[in-house]
Amino acid sequence: MEFISRITTQTDCDKIVQELTEGLAQPFDLGFLFISSFSKTSTEEILEHLNRRLKIKNLLGCTCAGIIGTQMEVERRPATSLILARLPGVKIVPFTINQVQLEQLNSPEGWFNFLEVYPTEKPIFLILPDPFQFDMNRFLHNINKIYPDSAVVGGLASGAYQPLENTLFLNQKHYEEGMVGVFLTGPLRVETIVSQGCRPIGETYIVTKAEGNLIYELAGKPFVEVLQSVLYKALPKDKLLAQDALFVGIAMNEYRHEYKRGDFLIRGLIGIDRTTGAGAIADYIKPGQTIQFHVRDADAATEDLNELLIAQQEKKNKEKPKGALVFSCNGRGEGLFRQPNHDIQIIQKYLGPVPAAGFFCAGEVGPVCKSNFLHGFTSSIALFYPESKNPSEKS
Repeated sequence: MEFISRITTQTDCDKIVQELTEGLAQPFDLGFLFISSFSKTSTEEILEHLNRRLKIKNLLGCTCAGIIGTQMEVERRPATSLILARLPGVKIVPFTINQVQLEQLNSPEGWFNFLEVYPTEKPIFLILPDPFQFDMNRFLHNINKIYPDSAVVGGLASGAYQPLENTLFLNQKHYEEGMVGVFLTGPLRVETIVSQGCRPIGETYIVTKAEGNLIYELAGKPFVEVLQSVLYKALPKDKLLAQDALFVGIAMNEYRHEYKRGDFLIRGLIGIDRTTGAGAIADYIKPGQTIQFHVRDADAATEDLNELLIAQQEKKNKEKPKGALVFSCNGRGEGLFRQPNHDIQIIQKYLGPVPAAGFFCAGEVGPVCKSNFLHGFTSSIALFYPESKNPSEKS
């Protein structure tokens, strides 16, 4: 298994392709190409020239608002990032899907026939959706149900503000909507890190009355009363953060006695009903689930990413991944951290040197406690390792 990554800030098509491909031996089994701040015509020209220069069996990518390379992040200006992989023995199957096709897939058998893969094969999905006119939550709900042991990792194209202005590409074809992706099966391990960038405040609470996305009671008390109590006891800094944005972490495992990072799915608190005292969150919630309030800022996001990467390093006994795909929210980067190259520097600090590529997304996809979700303000990372020599070790 081998990964190679390249990055360039050139703006001339020939120079871009030259810097991305110079000295590379061929062929490659899989490649991802991310293109920031170029017109559709230039994007297609870059892709055409790259396909002429290199033999890549499966090449996919998209337009975006900024790109990530092995050592640097480039935002709000033209740049291109490429990662290539040789994956001997790994089955790589590309696919595309649009909203019409998604709505027609109403059974497990339909999905098996469409993707030509079965749950027992435990495929890993790497996806690049367009944020417009495609129901990502419906797609992920189906994958979670039909392929329960499969991780889905990716990012939503971020190069446009209106429908049909992004470009997704898969090999020689371009798309303006839907999704492009691949799934992988065979002798490799893909491990995931989803850093949601929050820290908890207060205690955990059992939801005792809820309907839809409304939480009426926590531990038998009105939601707003519990929230006021949490904020009253919070540190001054956290009170200020809560005024700007407050989040609810939904525990993904109700049987834990203690919760740690990665155990919560973070969702925004989007409103309070002063009449009923209920809180509205950006997801569905049921009685019996456990929640904890969270806040987010640059310090919390840095702390979260550091701790998750330290845990990954310890879990793998300092074994380094062969390659990494990094999907960071376009609300992170210099705008949040006030410094360049924030996420990739931390990744390299703990897991590097590792060839990496990615981009700043309009939404990030990754698993939390083995279920896949669409996130915001998150860094979702796929790490590629050779097949374990220990048959008891799982991805």
